[in-house]
Order: sequence, then C-alpha cells, then structure tokens
Amino acid sequence: MSGCGCGQSPITIGGCQPSKPACPPVACSGTKPCEHCETTPLRDSAPYRVAATATSTDPTPYYTIANTHAALDPAVARTILNSGTGTFPADDGTHNGQHTWLAGVVHIDPASLRGNPTDVTISASVHVHNDGRNTACLLYGRFALWNGTTPVRTDLLGPPDLPAGGDDHGVIQPTTVPLADVLAGKVVELNLETGNDDTCRVGPKQWTVDSFVLTVQASAPGCGRPFLRTTCRNCDGAVTCTTDTLDGSTTYAPVPPVIPVDSCRDGCATARPPCISTDRGNAVTRGSDGCLYAPDTPALDPSPCNAARNTTGGLLVPRIDLTGLAPGGNSGIERSVDIDVTGTPGCPERWAIGARLTPVSAFLNAERQHADLLARAGTDVPIPESDIVLPEPGVYHIDSDVRYALGSATGGSGYIIGWLRDETTDTLLTSFTQIAAINATRQEQQGGTTHIMTEYSVASGPRTVRLHLMFVLTGGKISDAEAGGTDSNGATRMRFLKVRD
Repeated sequence: MSGCGCGQSPITIGGCQPSKPACPPVACSGTKPCEHCETTPLRDSAPYRVAATATSTDPTPYYTIANTHAALDPAVARTILNSGTGTFPADDGTHNGQHTWLAGVVHIDPASLRGNPTDVTISASVHVHNDGRNTACLLYGRFALWNGTTPVRTDLLGPPDLPAGGDDHGVIQPTTVPLADVLAGKVVELNLETGNDDTCRVGPKQWTVDSFVLTVQASAPGCGRPFLRTTCRNCDGAVTCTTDTLDGSTTYAPVPPVIPVDSCRDGCATARPPCISTDRGNAVTRGSDGCLYAPDTPALDPSPCNAARNTTGGLLVPRIDLTGLAPGGNSGIERSVDIDVTGTPGCPERWAIGARLTPVSAFLNAERQHADLLARAGTDVPIPESDIVLPEPGVYHIDSDVRYALGSATGGSGYIIGWLRDETTDTLLTSFTQIAAINATRQEQQGGTTHIMTEYSVASGPRTVRLHLMFVLTGGKISDAEAGGTDSNGATRMRFLKVRD
C-alpha cells in the first residue's frame, strides 16, 4: 500500500495529485527516517451481535411442573418481552402449587447475519421482585430455552425462600444452537410461583418482572470486527514492528482468523479505507475531492477561562501536575480516597492535585470442619465461621472461595448451592450460586473450590456478612455432601475490599 500524507500536502487517491511529494508515516517509536510503515485494513473473526426479538406465544406446551398452571396475560407478556415492566399476579390461594407462565418465540433478523454461520449463541436475563405478601417456597421458578417442545437449557430460579421485598436476577447462560432451529422458532420460557404451596406452608405472592434482555451472537471467519494493522520495515525491508489498532491509536487484540477487508464476502464489509498515518500527531482528514488534507488552524473559544493557546509550535493546553500528600494528612475512616486540589484563583493554567487511597479490607480463612449438608438436605445451613464485618458505610467488593466434597457410593444426583447474606439487616447479597453438581451412575467422588463474588453498598456500619449453603437431592443416593470448611487440599475463605464511599 502507498505511503501516507504529512504536513499540509494532499495525498493521491483515485487520480488526485498531491502538490508536494508524500512521505512515509511514522507509526512506531524510535523509527529511523528511512523506515517505511504501511497500514492495512483487516477483519477478524470475533463474535458479533445479531438483531433479535422475542414475541409472546401460548405457554401451554411448556407446562412441566405438577399441579395447576396459569398463563400470563398476553398483553403483559408482550410488555415484558419488549423490556418493559409487568406483573405476575398472585393466585387467589385456592390452588396448591400454582405457577404462572410466560413464553416467547425468538426471532432474528437474517439481514443482520454476516458470512454463513451455522450456529448462533443465545443468552437472556431478567429481573424479578417478590411483591409479597408471602415468602417464596424454596426455588421459586424457572427460566428456560426450548427448541419447539424439547428443552435445550433450564435454569432454576433462586435463592431459596426469597422473602417478600426480595430481588433476584434470572439468567439463561450463553447456549449454542443451530441457526436453522432459531429461524424455525426457539422459545424462551419463564414461570414463577404465584399460589399457595403445602410443602412450605406459604401463601400466594405477586411478582414484578422487568429488564428482560435477549442476546444473540454469531461468528464467521473474517466477519468480526474491522481493525488496522500497521507494519514498519527498515531500509533492508525487514519488519521492525507490527501494531494492531481499532482506529490508528486504540490497541486491539484480534480474534483469529484474520482476513483482508477486500477479501471479505457473504455480507462482510468490503470498504477499503485509505492508508492514514498512525502517528499520534496526525490530524489529516479526507476531502470531498478524494484527497487527504491537514486541518486548518482550529478556532478557539474566546472565553477568558479557556487556557488553550495557538503558538508557533502548535496548539498549547495547560499542564496538570500530580503531587502526593504527606503521611498523616487529611485522611480518616470516613473516607477511602483523600484528594487535595490547589490552584491560582480565577482562570489558573496550572493545578496541583494530590490523592491517596486508604480503603478498609479484610481476609478470613474458615478454620473449621466442613458442614454436613447431607444431613440437612434441602435446608439453609449458615456458616458462622465465615463471618466478615464491614466496618463503615461504602461500596464493598466481596468474594468467597467455597471448599466442598460431593460423592456417591452407588450412583445418584444432586447439587450444592451457596449464597451470601447480610446477617445484620437480613438482606441477600447474591442469588444462589451452584457450588458443585453430581449425576453419577456409579461410584463417584468430587472435591474442589468454587468462587462467589459481588459488590455490596452499605448505608451504615458495621454489617456482618455470612456464607449460607444448601444441598438439594434430585435422584438416587448421595453418600457425601459437605462444604464450607478447610481440608488438606484447600480452604473456605472470605475477603472484602472497600472500593468507594
């Protein structure tokens, strides 16, 4: 590719002749005058977003939970599937185990597909709020993806026993499905417990549902993100450096395979932009005549507080000096970041800004034996040895490593879930996280560590945060289900770090 323009000279594009000779761009620091750099437009194979919607459909074919059922009002279902807010009304209390259902067919816009993908990846999320008046019974619903009447992925909704006023986020994790099946009509299904339930002896409840998001992605070689690759060579033609950027300055790590833009087919963009120098001082633009021109001197706002100036060397802007604070300055437990700013009154050209980070944090190893979850299957098992105390108001990053053991001597299935709770205010920090799962036809033993992480905003302190665990048996016989302690291969740990006030 030809060299790029410099100075005030236009560059030849489509027969437009420059008034001065072109010069090679300088794209890498330390290049010598005789070095030459070329910039080539390329496309990688990163996944791209496909335009998709979900329309309401009859949920009857997807009733799989025993007892009675009710379909959500179609108008409310359409509102929710359009990312609006809708209500799953409470049952009148006469039906045992009443669940209300919503179903929507996934539609994609074929015009938004690039290349010839055979598969797409579907994911979805939704927010639910228990309006009350009762606590939910254990895991209170389901968020699922169907292919016709065949289930593709099912995600149970938790945490267990979500109280009135509680919130949760249902998620269908990214799932790869054939494109032809999606074009034929995939179905997203959501059901929530709205009636009485004799198992938990709780009454009916109403739910507010909002923030539904449907995401469909596809990928094809060379139909991903466009980027620029600049290659510099020395006087002997040997490559001295190669840089990939999105716009000539923002670095980018392309997803292979990488294909030249002019080789793209099947709906990929084929435009071939002109070579433009990636030097950080380059302000060249393309004119209507097809040539590239350096800009005129910029017009400056005449405001007396505008410190930018035109000088013989170019546009000059104020410099900012950053200085630290002496130890023992204006820090305190009520703030995690101390900032001091000084400057000349009026319209200063120089400011002095100092900052010091002083966050609170803690780390805890749960030095205890594992809790026997099998003996209390289906019930909440708190782990008081995991308690951490958030000492003051602020926003905290909280995470936990949960050590577990799960096994069956003869074959069986089940799973361990965990969540974090603010014991001071009886507030859930996280929805349930699957710690481990087993589905064995014969003897099998597992052991490992799973991570739970969240951000939590505290209006007042101190607050005690505790790990909770539960084992759920789904079939056969499980001989060992324990977690929350320390063994020879690892430990259950709790950590927190205040990230802002």
